[in-house]
Amino acid sequence: MNTTAPLIPNSTTERVWESAVPPGLQFFLGVVGNLISLAVLLMSRNRHKWKPFYKLVFGLALTDGGGILAVYPIVMMRYASDFTYDFPTPICDYSSFIFTFTPMSSALIVCAMSFDRFVAILYPFKYNVAGKERRTNITLISIWIFSSFVSSLHLMGLGSSQIYYPGSWCFLKFVGKTTLDRVNSFIYSILGYVILITTITLNLFVIVTLCKNMRASKRGLNRKSIIFAHAAMWVEGNGPRELLVLRFAVCNSVVDPWIYILLRKENLRILQKRCGAGGFCGKFNLTTESSNQEATPSSFSMQSMST
Repeated sequence: MNTTAPLIPNSTTERVWESAVPPGLQFFLGVVGNLISLAVLLMSRNRHKWKPFYKLVFGLALTDGGGILAVYPIVMMRYASDFTYDFPTPICDYSSFIFTFTPMSSALIVCAMSFDRFVAILYPFKYNVAGKERRTNITLISIWIFSSFVSSLHLMGLGSSQIYYPGSWCFLKFVGKTTLDRVNSFIYSILGYVILITTITLNLFVIVTLCKNMRASKRGLNRKSIIFAHAAMWVEGNGPRELLVLRFAVCNSVVDPWIYILLRKENLRILQKRCGAGGFCGKFNLTTESSNQEATPSSFSMQSMST
């Protein structure tokens, strides 16, 4: 029985060299950024009182940071060994699971956050009912369970995992030509499209409702599109293009805590007050609402979307 991960298809005897700097930076920034975000959320819990939106943001930081922490040490081992360390099959399957679970969970949590803002703004009376905190907990747990199931399909026999260029990461075998590999790739990529379209639609409804002065962030198609293209046999190969797409996808986990937590107005306001007291901020100023303002469903939603 073969106990090592499959070799990189189309590889040659020539030595492949890739810098360890990009994955090293992603590992450091992803873990540190999400840890800081979790700390900020915990320290400010008396202020936000774990409203549904903040619980979802906490779950997002936990998922992104945990996913990077769970798999990137394995990636760095390959770079540190100058690619002489071979992934055993269980490690490759584990790496593939984490690399599929993390973006799927993150995308679903962001979709749930969009739905939370959608209901809060369009249906404030239905939103502000008892039991919403419990529903948020159930939503988070359901997202993690569903993502675990989808990410485990290749472990159940529907498709397989494969090591990819430059031999530092494993993922679903979306470059495979077998029916099972293609079905698994279609399932993952189509689900990604559905989540993306749902998130965009919800945000558009909110933007149209608020009409003016609203800013919306874009989340790229990245990995879902290349997976779908491979499954549809429109493109072939296993090389730098697939590695670049993976790095773009992981960047979501790096920037999420800054977008949803660290750069929010209330956190910048706290930073302004603290550094202003020490005379370090100069003329730095933020036009924000009063810190004593009570966040009604509508006002809270508008503040969340504006960040």
